[in-house]
Amino acid sequence: MTLRPTRLRLRRRLLIYSAPLTAVMLVVIVKLISVVVAGNSAVSSFNRGDGSAVRADAAILGIANVVEPAKAPFAAGTAAVLDGRLGDADAHFVAALARTDGPQSCPVRVNLELVRETQGDRAAAAGDRAGADERYVSALAVVDAAPHGCFSGNSDPDPQRRAIRDEAANRLAAKRIALTTTPPSPPPPPPAAPPPPPPLPQPTAAFTPDGREIPPRRLEPGGGDPLDKLQQILQDAAGAAPPA
Repeated sequence: MTLRPTRLRLRRRLLIYSAPLTAVMLVVIVKLISVVVAGNSAVSSFNRGDGSAVRADAAILGIANVVEPAKAPFAAGTAAVLDGRLGDADAHFVAALARTDGPQSCPVRVNLELVRETQGDRAAAAGDRAGADERYVSALAVVDAAPHGCFSGNSDPDPQRRAIRDEAANRLAAKRIALTTTPPSPPPPPPAAPPPPPPLPQPTAAFTPDGREIPPRRLEPGGGDPLDKLQQILQDAAGAAPPA
């Protein structure tokens, strides 16, 4: 009989001491479930191009971000890409990369490289060669530090993505070279059209010996028989000649 109160007190103490641990375990279980649910939702939202939904999923992943801490900034980065906020996307992917082990860092690195390459393309299009080169160099640094098979020699099942990843280093190097290449000068303008020829001189009027003007005669094929016209001209000329 004396042991029963002692056992009850021991059980109460065990329950009191184990309550915090139980609460922590419940939090971890809830977090694990939320990571799976929110992570899957983020993927679906990104495939639909729904930036608002991806941001909401990233916010859920960011609560008590202890389990898989890289997922929240990664989701936030994808949401920023959908919104066109490349600067924010860069910052989020950098944060995700810092929380990801090397062998598992490939998805983060691919997104970060593409964001920086796009920033470089935009700077180049705006005429900012220095800014474009800085972005291309930073993108190359991401590629160079990637684990084997992340970019060159990757096994992405999608042929287009596989090619984009495989050619990343060469593509960035070519873009850097293009920044330093002087564009060819435009072709010279076509020569100006020559001036029109001067007008033909008007025929000089002929006069008879007594001062009368002889009207000019022309060979006009559309105005009668050319032979008749020629004969008439010769006759006029003969009539205008002084008598022998």
